[in-house]
Amino acid sequence: MLGVAALGLDAGVDAIVLLAGTQTALWDQTYDRFRAQLDYQGSEFERERRRVLLPNPQHRTNGEYTDTPLSRMYAFSEQKARRSISRRVPIVAIVMKNVHHLRAFSETVQAQLMPAIVDLDRPYHLLVLDDEADDGSILDARVESGLDPRTSDLKQIPRAIVDMWERRPHKGATAAPNLAVTYIGYTATPQANFLQSDHNPLAPREFVVSLRTPYDSGNEAPRTTTFHEPTGIKAYYTGGEIYYRRLAAPSLCVSTSGAIEEDIASAVRAFLMAGAIRLWREGTRLLPSQARATSFDSPNAARSHSPRPHSMLFHPSASVQDHFEAAAAILMWAADLDLASATSRLAAGQRDLPVQELTEMIESDEAPWRAWILNYQESAEAVQFSFDLSSSPVVPTDADWAEIKQLLLAEVLPATRIAIVNSDPAADDRPEFDPYEDRDGWQAPTDLSTIFVSGNVMSRGLTLEGLTTTLFLRHSHTPFADTQAQMQRWFGYRGEHLELNRVFLPAEQLNLFRAYHENDEALRRQVIAAMNTTPGSAPNSTVLSGLSFHSTGKLADVQNIPLCPSAAPFIRILNDGADEDPNTQLVSETLRQFGSDAVTVNGRTRGRILKEPFTLLEAASLLDQLRYDRYHPGPDTWQADRWRALESHLGLDESSDTEHLLPLYRPPHIDDRGSTEARTDCPYAISAYLRVWHACLTRRARGLFGTDDADIPWSMVDLAEKSRTQPAFYIGVRYGSGPTISRGALAKLPFEMQSMRRDIQGGELTGAWGSRNPGQGDGGYFGDQFFDYHARGAQPPPSAAGDNEWRPAGAPGLILFHLIDRGTDHAPATAVGVVLPIGGPDQFAAWSRKARS
Repeated sequence: MLGVAALGLDAGVDAIVLLAGTQTALWDQTYDRFRAQLDYQGSEFERERRRVLLPNPQHRTNGEYTDTPLSRMYAFSEQKARRSISRRVPIVAIVMKNVHHLRAFSETVQAQLMPAIVDLDRPYHLLVLDDEADDGSILDARVESGLDPRTSDLKQIPRAIVDMWERRPHKGATAAPNLAVTYIGYTATPQANFLQSDHNPLAPREFVVSLRTPYDSGNEAPRTTTFHEPTGIKAYYTGGEIYYRRLAAPSLCVSTSGAIEEDIASAVRAFLMAGAIRLWREGTRLLPSQARATSFDSPNAARSHSPRPHSMLFHPSASVQDHFEAAAAILMWAADLDLASATSRLAAGQRDLPVQELTEMIESDEAPWRAWILNYQESAEAVQFSFDLSSSPVVPTDADWAEIKQLLLAEVLPATRIAIVNSDPAADDRPEFDPYEDRDGWQAPTDLSTIFVSGNVMSRGLTLEGLTTTLFLRHSHTPFADTQAQMQRWFGYRGEHLELNRVFLPAEQLNLFRAYHENDEALRRQVIAAMNTTPGSAPNSTVLSGLSFHSTGKLADVQNIPLCPSAAPFIRILNDGADEDPNTQLVSETLRQFGSDAVTVNGRTRGRILKEPFTLLEAASLLDQLRYDRYHPGPDTWQADRWRALESHLGLDESSDTEHLLPLYRPPHIDDRGSTEARTDCPYAISAYLRVWHACLTRRARGLFGTDDADIPWSMVDLAEKSRTQPAFYIGVRYGSGPTISRGALAKLPFEMQSMRRDIQGGELTGAWGSRNPGQGDGGYFGDQFFDYHARGAQPPPSAAGDNEWRPAGAPGLILFHLIDRGTDHAPATAVGVVLPIGGPDQFAAWSRKARS
């Protein structure tokens, strides 16, 4: 974001607004980073000649804001505005996404800057960069309808942002004819941005791009999700690909036991031992005790000589009270205190670790501490092997224990403190990783070695320098992918001490995070594919979700649509019967071409079944031949968009499509009747799914999971086993107790066929599968969903006894045509049901209902 801001300044934009998150901590972090990384260097007087910065640095003291009213903090005079324009001095405003901050800044713009822009004889360019664009900048029509705009700040944020360049009522035009505005939103979790209602003026319209991350692989062209970083692992982005895949064994992620004291003990030992190891291998810097006793001449000297920050995050829950109790639990373990004593110590402001008690603990039982040396050795070897390094990262051996122990007792324990960071007045200040100045000079950063106990404040955008250890115990009954993905603060640029990183969390949560990563990677691949195919184009708004979580909680008007059409989908659409049903003709031709046998149960003929089953692709081709007089979805429906998006996930393209899998979704050609809206119970979507299943037998598809195990990504399954257990599909025709079919193509076959009497309403069957009570007064008939088992002389598996239960992996599938009587004046019509065994690929796509309207 700061890079784009720099390019904007180089290109001569007149003003840049950085919307720096909804939290004060993010606002402060962005302000400090701008000052350190992008602002002009020199004295404040020299800087003021080069740009106008809001808020003015005079309103900050040692990184803290004074009690200056917002109207003054964001104020500048019209004279200063005109001088800025005439001298081409850019205005840079770093504004928190709080409605009061936004209003204060917008009022200044409208009152002081806009008159000068109107009088200008050239275009005035404003660049707005929205950090964490899914936080506060989203509108949802359904949610908004129940809010009072006079009292609701949350949903006023998008409109307050637009107030910078428009006057109310907003009409989609800037307040000055020569004012040109570019708005760019940044977020790592774009689900809500894609799915939000179009009436939000901040909804993405012009383009969507995926920023690549540095890694040990990746191409410039065709573009991939990562790019090759030649400087090595220290510059790699360490995200889900490393934590959940590349270094899955031995794992950087450790499943917790469920016993809070045991989990705290393991995590804190890992953190303190990692701190000692980092000091042990950085001999050129001062030790913490030395750095604390030294005053430096400059911030750079303090930064380069002090130990690198070393951090741990303990995220117990979102509750503020839980944070204090979690901090007390650390003291209870470390100092052998009861809850009342630990709480009292925290209330008195005592945040340091109990050095004496921990020293006695280590001296009395070294084993659990020394064990981490071997643990880190194993992960260092895994890093070397995984990234093909010439040597493994330097970690001590057991022979170095005496030296590590000395550093642990004399330096790490005394330097480590607990910091509770939340919105409570009794909490600690935000993290401070930069040197600070006092009367004696520049001092080492406050947070050299800190255990941060926090929740939502640390769950979005805030960087924890030197984070090596995380204890994550948060649990949500309704986990949302975008919210929980933001909580993975252990992601970042941790390559310099990757082998020392550990995340302690419940196994269930680890599985969710793995699923988030797979779906996130699939979404990025989709965007990248669109960028490669048509540069500058925006992909459609498909967002992947999982069975056990949802894409976003910011929108109410969103539903999940699975890739797999369920265990037994049934297409209830019927043709009107005025003319011979093309689907009964399809049944007749299929029976004639492939040959069939009667299916008889206890002397009663229940229907017919083809002599040989169909493959996945043959079954897909059969379903694609269905035709309906009232249902003909076109190539531009949401179903078509969804399956096209999946083609890029699977890496399917025309140049390599030797099996003719493209397109996955093949609705009939649209004639002069035009296109109808696609349905969720779409026969052509079932065909597309069968093609995907076939494709996935030889592809480690990202973002997909097996229907038989939602915890294991498809990219990690045994493809040989999946291929061995792929289903073949029996094709059957079900008779009923209706009249014998005496006309049309079916009547010309060398056997009689009886139609079924079923209730019809609005051109559709009111029910789905018939005869679903096996063995209950129906002559020993298993039920329509097990029609093929009679033909094969087999018993249905016990696990598939219920209406919606899956057939086991390796079992055959079934396509069963139902011949429906439509009365004496109409030809019989055909409905179809499909039975799928378990074990195929699945994915959940979240769609906003507005995208399907």
